[in-house]
Amino acid sequence: MTDNNKNKENEYAHWLFNVQGLGNKSIDKLLCNGMSCSDIYRADSREFKGLLTDKQIRNLEQSKRTWDFEKEAAKLTKKNISFISRIDSRFPEKLKNIPDPPFALYVKGELPDPAKPSVAIIGARMCSEYGRYMARVFGRGLALAGVQVISGLARGVDGISQKAALAAGGKSYGIVGSGVDICYPEDNLDIYNNLCEMGGVISEFPPGTYPKANFFPMRNRIISGLADVVLVIEAREKSGTQITVDTALEQGREVLAVPGRVTDRLSDGCNLLISQGAGVAIGVDDVLGRLWENSKSSRHHDETDGRRQEQNKGQHDLELQEESESNRTIEDQILELVDIIPVSSSQILEGLNLRGIDISVPQLMGYLMELNYEGTLIQDGTYYRKRQ
Repeated sequence: MTDNNKNKENEYAHWLFNVQGLGNKSIDKLLCNGMSCSDIYRADSREFKGLLTDKQIRNLEQSKRTWDFEKEAAKLTKKNISFISRIDSRFPEKLKNIPDPPFALYVKGELPDPAKPSVAIIGARMCSEYGRYMARVFGRGLALAGVQVISGLARGVDGISQKAALAAGGKSYGIVGSGVDICYPEDNLDIYNNLCEMGGVISEFPPGTYPKANFFPMRNRIISGLADVVLVIEAREKSGTQITVDTALEQGREVLAVPGRVTDRLSDGCNLLISQGAGVAIGVDDVLGRLWENSKSSRHHDETDGRRQEQNKGQHDLELQEESESNRTIEDQILELVDIIPVSSSQILEGLNLRGIDISVPQLMGYLMELNYEGTLIQDGTYYRKRQ
């Protein structure tokens, strides 16, 4: 399919997404029937008997008569909003396989970079001073380490962590329970405006949609879905934060929690999560370490699959590979241990030792300084990451 055809199909997806009474599941039923969005638009609605209710079929026909493709596209352009459906190559891969995936997203700004790590920071709206402090610490620290911060642009922990990330020059993304052209709450308008410039505001609700109580639990699955790790900073035992935690666990995302005093009701949720097996996050290093472990595990899985394939290529290829391995420099080995997720010098040293390379800390720092000077590595405080 050419780029022009893809763009046209996305326009039909925009129409389909806005048919009243059609949700994600109903749209999936139609698409799984072997039709494209444009096919559905052109088809006789009687073909959908058994797939849709009579009311949905009537709404589909009504929408065909009233939908103005050029006018609707112009509305989005005027507000600098992008419509990105699941058939669009820009649609986040992370969201495609979660339970009840959104069919499409509206984006003001940009989507998270899939090549960079992302952490969702969530917590109490009416947080304590301790919660406010920890939200700033984690938001700023993760941003300085090159990690994208995802949250819900809500009062309290969400907004504070996102504001800290943006102030540190990082990227942050707000997943909202309204249209992306509406800032809620209004007192987070400065954060909203900065997100549009230094990250993005994302929603599955059409522009002009005002927030409703039942929209917020729905958006939580997108917050966790876009993240590699979910960090809970402060939450009561029974709170909205628990909904995001539940969706995160259902999606296979790792959950970390910041511990608090056992007498503090705002820390009950975090302490309970820890008692049930969630990871403990005392500082930014704990989150970065978990991202590193997840990345290393993923790379190990890829390397294992690669080795199995290599075994089938014959002994000659294996000998060539071993010869190449022996000729690699220490700089090459260091670069293999560093990825887009920042790692500390101690983690690099440990990785070299596991490879049988005996090197002192001063020697390693010399190599790291040289690679940083050459521009191959980027230093973020005490951490290092590979330049993209």
